[in-house]
Amino acid sequence: MIHGFFKVEVGLSSALNRKDSQNILISCTFLSVRDISRHIEELDEDLAITYSQTATVLPHARYDCTLAFCRAEQDISGPLQDNTKHCDQCFCYICDKLASTCEFWAIPGICHCNAHKHSVYWKALRDKSLMGYLHELNFTFDPLDMDADLRRAEASLHKFSGSLAMKYATFALGFENSSRQKNCRCTCHHNNNNTIQSQAIGCKGCHKHHFKILEYDYTVVSQHIKMFLNEAKKENPKASVVMLLGAIKLFVAHTVPGNILAANTVFETVSMLLWRFMTKVWTLLVDFDFSSTFIKQLDFFFQRLPLPSACTLPKSLSVLPWDDPLLSSVMKGQNITGERQVKGRKLQVLYEPLSVIQARVCKLQKQNKYRELARYLKVVRSTNNPTLQRMRDLVPLYLCKVGDYSGAVHTMLSPMVGVSCPASRFTPPQFRAYLRIFTSGQAPDIAQEECDPGNGHLIIPDPLLSTKWTPIEGSNSFKKMEVLKFALRVLDCNGAVFADVETWVYLLGTVSSSFITPDGLVLGAFYPEPDVTFQEVTRDAANVILKELTLTSRIQIPKTFENDYPDQARLLLATQALVLRIFHSQLSPILNVIISFRFNHWALRWFFNSLLGRPDVLHYILCCLLQELSHEQYQLVQGKWSETEHSLVASFLCLYFVESSVILDSYTYPINSLLATWNELYCPWQLSLRLQLESNVARLTQEKRRMLQQMQRQVK
Repeated sequence: MIHGFFKVEVGLSSALNRKDSQNILISCTFLSVRDISRHIEELDEDLAITYSQTATVLPHARYDCTLAFCRAEQDISGPLQDNTKHCDQCFCYICDKLASTCEFWAIPGICHCNAHKHSVYWKALRDKSLMGYLHELNFTFDPLDMDADLRRAEASLHKFSGSLAMKYATFALGFENSSRQKNCRCTCHHNNNNTIQSQAIGCKGCHKHHFKILEYDYTVVSQHIKMFLNEAKKENPKASVVMLLGAIKLFVAHTVPGNILAANTVFETVSMLLWRFMTKVWTLLVDFDFSSTFIKQLDFFFQRLPLPSACTLPKSLSVLPWDDPLLSSVMKGQNITGERQVKGRKLQVLYEPLSVIQARVCKLQKQNKYRELARYLKVVRSTNNPTLQRMRDLVPLYLCKVGDYSGAVHTMLSPMVGVSCPASRFTPPQFRAYLRIFTSGQAPDIAQEECDPGNGHLIIPDPLLSTKWTPIEGSNSFKKMEVLKFALRVLDCNGAVFADVETWVYLLGTVSSSFITPDGLVLGAFYPEPDVTFQEVTRDAANVILKELTLTSRIQIPKTFENDYPDQARLLLATQALVLRIFHSQLSPILNVIISFRFNHWALRWFFNSLLGRPDVLHYILCCLLQELSHEQYQLVQGKWSETEHSLVASFLCLYFVESSVILDSYTYPINSLLATWNELYCPWQLSLRLQLESNVARLTQEKRRMLQQMQRQVK
């Protein structure tokens, strides 16, 4: 026999956080034991009640209580009927705490006991109570979404608004600078020579002409705003972005009425601060996966900010989510134009503010998604800004990071919309970095962005100048001839690289190298000297190749060019390009260029023979070389030379003596200077030169033999 009664209780939502949630309590009517048994038999013979418990009343809003409640749209004159009564679990709809602890429960003019969710007035009052200062700033968050992050943002903004108001009020009062007082225009002061002492005497008839000149210093206010920016950066992303946007509304309207100079200063400072705050906002929106609802609420707040009329910020936050159909299709390589048709004929273009682009670039770099980054930068559009162009010029590097050397070269040498190809803007160090990438299979590590303390814009260091390099995973080696073709095309379109001596030295070292060490050191290789016929044929072929490059900006190398001596052919082609460079304009310093042939002396003779058609150039090179050899700077370097370097320099100078078509005069510069300062003890290359001349004395003309004799007398 079952005695008593039972109650069925539906799961209730707690009113501790949401007081307006309804508490549903379902109780069965009292039934007799006989009725219960009959119903059980009718429903299911196997059903039996084994346990029963009295229902527990959960926390609930006062208007949802079982106690009688009288509703009205807005009545705060006093408690309505029995609204002041409450049970132990009744909560105040406005204060979000137990009704027994509400200080305004039955106070006339407030009367929280009358509050309920079906009233526009009471709901607005509840929203204001829950959101606090965020409500005053006109943020449109749902009060039910007020979590710990938004609470911290609200408290920080409330505190900041008070302190900022005090700073700004002090600033607006201005201060008087006694050193910049204006002279009074009255007669008595004018007759007293307008001195400060005479102005201090004053007169009864000129008080209306006396006025104070106030100055304004916005520095204290701006420093206070920057401190809040640093405070916001330390918060969680959600709290931080709300704090930043809220702070913008507090300072964006700052100005100085009646003082144009001070007003301009304030406007410039406020604009700078505005960009710094918005740069951080965009970075947060890109870096963190906020809900679309939250972003829409932020965007709605941003669109209502009282931005200055001259402000260049976009009209909205303009941050596409990462899963946006257009953006994601570009990242995946499915869209190479950055455009797509939406709803018939409407065209959607991938356009984002520059700071958003910078933030995306930084995040993709951190994720090592270099291929996606290259695809994005190729098509994204923004305001025409040199910063965007610099970011796009790094697309070849990103392709190199994933081992796509051919794609990188194609991108470097392909013109972009409205601008020339990226290779034309390389600096010499950047060009040498790409040569190192192609030949070593390593790429520089990309450093993270920095923030300019002046304007708040992101600064992306040039990764090509990084000192830390790491191997490229899964990359295939780039053929040496392809590297040389790339180098020659860049030299053809880039004047700065073409004129740089170190670039030519590095190129010659690269084409004659056997290995590039991880730290970028080029290890040279000895190539056997090819036969004379091959050297002559290669000179003619190299001239044809380089001439076509100059005329068409394309380079085509016949397959037969590398048939017999591939390594030697590449070295001679680069050497012939150097010859044309010297014919174009003076190249100085020349000593390092000569030293770059240390492993292949025969190529240096080939270089000399290619210059024979220009005696003026030969004479210029001789003058430059002897000047550098006698200079203190290079003498310190010579002390570290091996016998190979000394012998190489001597071999090159010896060519001037043994070549009959080259005229040397012992009484004119630079030979007279060489003979006058001859000292084999301090210059080992001079000893090597004398020994080589002595071994080739039969090939010397009579005048050049006399020069050799003078060298020999200097030794004695």
